This record gives sequence, C-alpha cells and structure tokens, in this order.
Amino acid sequence: MITKKKIILDWNPPAEVHFKFNVDGSVLGKPEPAGAGGVLRDFNGKILCLFSCHLGCLVSNAAEIWVIKVALGLCISNVNLRGRAISIVNDSKVAVSWVINGDFGSLAHFNIISEIHSNLKILGDVEVIFESRAYNSYVGSLAKMGSNCAGDFVEWGDV
Repeated sequence: MITKKKIILDWNPPAEVHFKFNVDGSVLGKPEPAGAGGVLRDFNGKILCLFSCHLGCLVSNAAEIWVIKVALGLCISNVNLRGRAISIVNDSKVAVSWVINGDFGSLAHFNIISEIHSNLKILGDVEVIFESRAYNSYVGSLAKMGSNCAGDFVEWGDV
C-alpha cells in the first residue's frame, strides 16, 4: 500500500528588523468573483495587519496583481511603515514577474502595474517576491473569504 505524506511548511520569517507581507488572490472561476487577502508580520512572526477584500469579477492573474496593489496601499496608509524594509510575497510567479519586469503582455494591466511601481517608489525599501504557495495557506483562506464576498476587513496591530 502506498501512503502519501502531506508536507506542511511553516511560515518563513524575514530578516531581523524587516517585515513580510504574504498576499494571495483568489478567483472562483474564469472570470468570476475574486478576492484578496494578506498578512503582514515582523521578523518574530508577530501579526501586524490582516486583510481580506472582494475585488469584483477578475481572472486569476489580475487578482494576483490587485492583491499586491492592495498590500502596498495599506503600507502607504500606515506612516510607521514608510521607509521600512518590507517584502511583499505572492505565490504567483506570473504576477511577480509582471511587477518586477514590467512585461505583462496586456494593456489591461498597465494602469495597475504603473500604480504598483509608483507605490514602490513612495515606500522606498520594498521588494515584491515569489514564494511557494506552501508557505501561504493562511493567506489563501483570507483571499477565498474575499472571493466569497464574506465582507471586507482590515485589522491592524501595533506596528
């Protein structure tokens, strides 16, 4: 008998004095209701911000770009995060590549990615990176809540 092992990976913390904002987009079809969710933590794993929101009807790549935009907007809204080292971590290689390289293939995403680039300049020491979905399951649940129109929320802790 063959047994399957499920590997559960813990959250991977950022370097000391850095912040990590794990984000995820979720779409319930193609295109269907989309949502975004995220968790901002410090290097000790302390949760500083949680969010979930509905994005309307989108395709998956658009939802993954929008969630990066939402996270950056939240960082800008909190003056204590400006100039701080923050990693925005997404589990979509395509979305991260589009943001980093500016090669997004469709003019439909031009305005969103332009706004992301502007927000990155405002914040300073912020990077957008890809990390496997295995590290992002909690954030995926928040994104699915947004897809299901379960109610938008943002909750801040002490930053």
